[in-house]
Order: sequence, then structure tokens, then C-alpha cells
Amino acid sequence: MDEFDWRKIADPRGKWPKPGQIFLVSWLVLAGIVVVLGVFTSFYTVEQNEEAVVLRFGAFHTLTGPGFHGKLPFGIDNVLKEEVKTVHRAEFGFRTVAAGVTSQFDYKSKKAVAEATMLTADLNLAMVTWEVRYKIRDIKDYLFEVRDPKETLADVSQAVMRVEVGDRSVDEVLTEGRTVIENEVARKMQLMLDDLRCGIQIQKINLKQVGPPKSVRAAFSAVNQAIQVRDRIINEAEGERNKKVPAARGQKDRVIKEAEGYKVGRINRATGDTQAFLAVLEEYTKAEDITRRRLYLESMEQLLPKLEITIIDENQAGVLKVLDLMSGGRGKRP
Repeated sequence: MDEFDWRKIADPRGKWPKPGQIFLVSWLVLAGIVVVLGVFTSFYTVEQNEEAVVLRFGAFHTLTGPGFHGKLPFGIDNVLKEEVKTVHRAEFGFRTVAAGVTSQFDYKSKKAVAEATMLTADLNLAMVTWEVRYKIRDIKDYLFEVRDPKETLADVSQAVMRVEVGDRSVDEVLTEGRTVIENEVARKMQLMLDDLRCGIQIQKINLKQVGPPKSVRAAFSAVNQAIQVRDRIINEAEGERNKKVPAARGQKDRVIKEAEGYKVGRINRATGDTQAFLAVLEEYTKAEDITRRRLYLESMEQLLPKLEITIIDENQAGVLKVLDLMSGGRGKRP
């Protein structure tokens, strides 16, 4: 059997390449790889909802916005990108297992239960779950001023929420104090995050589920039902009061107006009678005899038609006198 010749595989003509040729080809291949890597590592893209920080030799160099940008290749410049226009969510006391139309949440994990369990001012336990919505306001502070901004946000949120719940009774936490707690937690969290220079802007605090522990949930449900009955009775009483009070006020105003009108009418009539009497008195004083006679005649003119008697002159002739009532004498018996 003939000896196998490896040169035929390397070169069909049975000849090996020269060392200089091998060296040149290797350098050309290496140069091509370097050029390709340089091209692919000299550019980066920032999305519309992002901002990017360029690090040169590990130190902050520049800040860039959305678009296509160039940088120094081969790891000289490194780019860190964050979504600064997106509203991020941080969950406390629960975890979203599956998001969608019918989302699924986990309330039973050890960490979630520990976050939700809080002590109120009247030494009762309340299970409080909430959500923090925030944006990245300053990407440079967010990346370089704190070691872990998300963990810092979680610690600040839990500390502030526990203080706010601990300053209120369990009834306030479960009922009317929810909006106040949300606003106060958002305000105080923002102050603390600004002091730490986290670069985070709080958008909103949403209290999700606020309730008693499972062991006393039935008793709290009974209390809530009693509160609802109380509120319903109060609302009905307020509605009845709102109906009757305006009606009573309207009736009072009407009576007052009628009395004022009657008063004005009586005063006007009395004034008119007084003025008429004074006018007559003035005329009477000018001619007392004539005025007395005229008043007498006017009075008789008004009274006589109402009397059923006939008055005649005693000197008048041609009138049959049936009974003389004016002589004052008594009649004689026949």
C-alpha cells in the first residue's frame, strides 16, 4: 500500500504555500475581522421612549436622546439605556403572575404577606397592598447616584407607607382615609427620593386592597355592614331635612311678606283716613255752622233710606193723619 501524501490535500499540485503567503493571508483575515467589529461597535440606536448614557473608559461622557448615534468602538465607549418616558410599576403586598384581561395576582407568598402586614395607630393589624407608578426623571442620577434605584424605591415606599398607616386608626385605613394616605405617601416619597438623588419622579400611589387579616375578616365585615347601614340612615335623614327645611323657610318668608304687606296697607289706610279727617276738620273750622248742617244733612241722607218710617210736615194740608205720634198725648177711650 502506497504511503498517504498530506500535501495533496493542502495543495492539489502537491506543493505547500510559502510561509510569507500564509502570514499575509492571516493578517488580512485578522484586519477584516477587526474592521467588521469596529463597524458594528461604532453605532447604537436609542428608542423614542429611551435616553442613553455614554461611558468612555467607564466614566460618564455624554447623554444622548432618541435616534441613531456613533461611538468609539471596541468597548472604549459603553452605552447604558433606560426607558425614561415609560411609566414603571412597583408592586407591594402582591405580585402580578399573569397580566391580561383577567390578570392573576399572588397575595400569599412570604414576601408579599410581609410587605402587606401593617400595624395601625389603635394597635390593629391591616393588610395593605399598593402600587407605585413612577418615571425616570434624571437618568444620570438614576444610574450613578444610588447602587440599586429599584431597591431604594422599594425601601422608601415601605417605610413611608408604614408610617402613614401607623399614624391612623384601622377604620381610617379601611374607609375614608385611603385618598389621604395615597397623597401623603406620594408627597413624602418624592421628598425622600429627591434627597437621595435617585432621579425618580413619583406619578401616583394606588392603594389596591386594604382589609383586615383573614382571622378577623368576618368581624370587620359585620362592622362595615353596620357602617353602611348608619351611613344610609344618615343620608336618608339628610335628604328629609333638605326637603323640609327649604319648605319651612319658604313658608316663613311668605308669612313675613304677607305681614309686611298687611302692615303697609294698614299704615296707608290709617294715613289716608287721618288726612281725610284733618281735611274735613280744616274745612269745619272755616265755617262751623254751615259745615255742621251739611254733615247733618249728609248723614241723614245716608241713614233715612234705611229706616221704615215716613216723616211729613205737620203744617202740610191734604194729608190724612191716621195716628198722631208726634203730639205726645194719649188717645181717649170712646
